[in-house]
Amino acid sequence: MINIPYDLIKKDMNAAKNASYALGVVTGEERIVAGEFYDNKPGIPTEKRIFEIGSTTKTFTSLLLAKLVLEGRVALDEPIVTYKPAYKKALTYDGKEVTFRHLATHTSRLPREDIKTLRKIIKEDKQNRDNIYKHYSLDYFHDFYMQHDLKKEIGKKWGYSNIGVALLGNVLSEIVGMDYEEAIKIHILNPLGMHDTFIRPTEEQLSRYVHAYNKKGEMIPPLEFGSLHGAGAFRSTIDDMMIYLQHQLEMTDNPLKEAIAFTHQDQGVKAFKGVNMGLSWFIEEKKWSDYPLIHHGGTTIGFHTYFGFIKELQIGIVMYSTVQMSLLKILKILLRLSDGINENVANDICKDYIRAQKGL
Repeated sequence: MINIPYDLIKKDMNAAKNASYALGVVTGEERIVAGEFYDNKPGIPTEKRIFEIGSTTKTFTSLLLAKLVLEGRVALDEPIVTYKPAYKKALTYDGKEVTFRHLATHTSRLPREDIKTLRKIIKEDKQNRDNIYKHYSLDYFHDFYMQHDLKKEIGKKWGYSNIGVALLGNVLSEIVGMDYEEAIKIHILNPLGMHDTFIRPTEEQLSRYVHAYNKKGEMIPPLEFGSLHGAGAFRSTIDDMMIYLQHQLEMTDNPLKEAIAFTHQDQGVKAFKGVNMGLSWFIEEKKWSDYPLIHHGGTTIGFHTYFGFIKELQIGIVMYSTVQMSLLKILKILLRLSDGINENVANDICKDYIRAQKGL
């Protein structure tokens, strides 16, 4: 039985302004949901509240890649310039070309962002800062890849790249002949039974949206991603993401089982000390465990997210919050879920969450 420390959570949330959080835990025996929200929508269940999932979106992008690889439609080591010949200068260095694998493991050596254009967008209107990607059009995206000159050796070193994964999402969408959201819904979300995960909300979904607030108490508008959807544009619920957890843990049968397992395979790329890359997933080998911790997190303008699991122990957690530090305190207590989850595990997952706040 999982004991959630509601007293600690309430104390911590009350210490912050306009704070909201939701969490879901999946084990072999049970599913637990908890949450608290700063709004006047008491009739909406915690598990049905809508959050921005940020960079966890990247795992959807790589799952689509894995599916297409297994179907024989693309190859991991196929150069991206096969599909985007106009981007050759941006995707080639010293005769070597960026591949699907490089984009999915952050070894393309592309920059994290198109900083020059993002600064231009903010300079034009400082209010764009709270929704900066909304104004990053497909024209800006195309111009970046037409003009960028890759000057680092491909595949040798890890470097997180939102604009690289956005390109991956765009290319995969073109291959299947759909826009990115439709491609992920048709190929990934619908087969997994995740029908409340989306980019463009309906009016009904907007009514369930959890809003974040800045330090002045002003509501932050829902983040829009312009042409960078594959890097972080999806929104979801605890309910849907717990379904996603169950599929990662192989608790339920589904047509993407082989593709999901493929994304968990270590690609031999070191991201940090003790952390290697799957396809988008971070894979941590720990001295205290015989089994790897697989996870991803992310940050949008107002939300902090964490999604992690240990397959062999049949344990997983998904958390969203508009407050960073409260989530860390919750994790330290919450993640003692079984004999396989102790203080060391909790502390390490907290470190993973801190990394997530840096955009990972």
